Amino acid sequence: MRIFTFVAIMMFLIGCSITRQSLNKSYKLSSGMTKGEVESIMGSPISSDFDGKVEEWFYCSTGFSSDQHLALFFHDDILVAKQNYNVSSADTGGVSGSCENFIKQGSYRVPDQVIEIRMRY
Repeated sequence: MRIFTFVAIMMFLIGCSITRQSLNKSYKLSSGMTKGEVESIMGSPISSDFDGKVEEWFYCSTGFSSDQHLALFFHDDILVAKQNYNVSSADTGGVSGSCENFIKQGSYRVPDQVIEIRMRY
């Protein structure tokens, strides 16, 4: 009985720390789409951020050895770039948990066209 209780508690805790957003549909996204069009395909982002005149939306899926991330960049509510990146346990110093805790880490980088937009404003 103790083993069953321990396993049940562990499953609950693991389930609480996993985020699984579907990133498979990102191939349908293209520059020039509105935020509404993007949201109708991808759903709501796990997080968002502003940097100057650029809004970033983040989607992610927690994995065992690495997390998959998708960053979408909007200017004037129009999609201007997207960036797929991974975050491994080495990138987080061995810390694990939901991928939403590791946004903008790992192989994340801002696309050149977004840097150009930020430099203009």
